[in-house]
Amino acid sequence: MVESLLTYEWQAISQLVYRINRCRNYEEFSRTVLEQIRTMIPFTQGMIFKASRINQKIVLSHANAVPERSEEYLLLNKYLTGNYEPKWLHYLNSPWSCVVRYFDILTDKSWDGLPLYHEILQPQELYYAIYMTYVHRDQALGAIAIWRKKSEEDFSDRELYILEILKIHIELKFYYLSNFQLVPMEQTAGAQRTAIGEFSEAHGLTKREFEILQLLNDGKNNAEICSQLYISDSTLRKHIHNIYQKIGVRNRMQLVQKMKAERNP
Repeated sequence: MVESLLTYEWQAISQLVYRINRCRNYEEFSRTVLEQIRTMIPFTQGMIFKASRINQKIVLSHANAVPERSEEYLLLNKYLTGNYEPKWLHYLNSPWSCVVRYFDILTDKSWDGLPLYHEILQPQELYYAIYMTYVHRDQALGAIAIWRKKSEEDFSDRELYILEILKIHIELKFYYLSNFQLVPMEQTAGAQRTAIGEFSEAHGLTKREFEILQLLNDGKNNAEICSQLYISDSTLRKHIHNIYQKIGVRNRMQLVQKMKAERNP
């Protein structure tokens, strides 16, 4: 049975979960998770993306690759800026994470006629694919894609099952890094404190509110903040409303004035 994994496979899964949970930022996480998956499931090329929702449309960004080759990044940039709309991308609109082999969702079992294949994948000699989309609490977090050449075998049911086991662990780490990675080291115990950090703590802001306050202080507009934090505009507005209430201001201008006044009494 597919579910009957060997002892060394369970050990490898345990090690992967341990390693990704030690990652402190997206760059470290993206490299680690792809490299660790590759030790269990051989692939020719692996890609990882962040996802965000802009005007109700899923947008991919922050792509990283394993192995890292300059030619792949040129094609990645072409893919990210193109209008390919791959079928698997729609899974980021579902309420949960998904792991799918591409030929399980492609009815004619063929790439023929698809610009995505001829313009992006074929130049890299990529053919078979597994796509993993990560969604937590209806928040689209990101995706991982791994490919093999046409001369190799398609991914097996066993490999699909291993990725299903890992799905929830990768999803939760993705969620944590997408929502909390902007909290600076200055705010950890024993580290040097910043003026904006002290202001945030004095008014009882949450970690998320503190992140937004930092970006507001940097002059970012709402669209830029939503894109950087991977949250919707309505969610951002709720956070800003809470910040204004806690600090006792009504708009951004009053907020900036209040921060300046408390920094320079």
